[in-house]
Amino acid sequence: MKIIKADDYQTWYIEYLDQSILIDPWLSKSLTPDGTFFIQRKKNNNSCLSNEDINKVKALIITAPFEDHLHIDTIKKLPNDLPIYTSSVVSKVLIKNNISNPRFILSEEGTDICSINVKALPTSYPYFSTTFSILMRDIEGNKIFHEGHRVNFKYLYKKNIKSDVAILTAEESKLFGFVELGMNYKKTIKACNILGSKKLFITGNKPNNTKGFIGNFIKTKGFNIERLSKDIEVFSNEGDIYKFNGE
Repeated sequence: MKIIKADDYQTWYIEYLDQSILIDPWLSKSLTPDGTFFIQRKKNNNSCLSNEDINKVKALIITAPFEDHLHIDTIKKLPNDLPIYTSSVVSKVLIKNNISNPRFILSEEGTDICSINVKALPTSYPYFSTTFSILMRDIEGNKIFHEGHRVNFKYLYKKNIKSDVAILTAEESKLFGFVELGMNYKKTIKACNILGSKKLFITGNKPNNTKGFIGNFIKTKGFNIERLSKDIEVFSNEGDIYKFNGE
């Protein structure tokens, strides 16, 4: 299995046996049209993925109904026969936006996608009713845990969830200064310790780059890269790659 941080925010490319999955793809430079009132974010590149990478994509996973996870314009530019694996909440948004791709609902029971078993696990407040974490396992037993917002620590403990690689937030962001949207780096370290993950990819980079009306109410803090890197190998840049078993 191979992981690529496909942009400088939170698009993820997972490849296995010459097929790949895109998680929460946003493959343009602007999240919403210029002048959009509620939310806006820009980036320098569409993504770091090559045409060869894109041609290997056989499925999409959408973890949340928010524009920076569920980017309708990107989905419409991808083949409409690509299956989308998601939640019932996101599925309704896809239908509303006339997305005709085949849709499948993920669950804790697990679904095989591109020879990878994918489980949708509970996340934490305030996201538990709208988003999910992902646990991915390939045939060799390599595991990736992905959480785009806040880890459900109680669930990880109870179910003894383990992974080789974690994809987590590490830059604290709070709505109105008290509703936590993204974890601070201390909680990220705690999550990695519970998971047993020695490899960490940072997702949701630089939440302070989110502009528009909502940006006025989000308070952010960066992460301590030296503390994070003390016992964990950290990947935080667009284009960073990790390959299991030297693939």
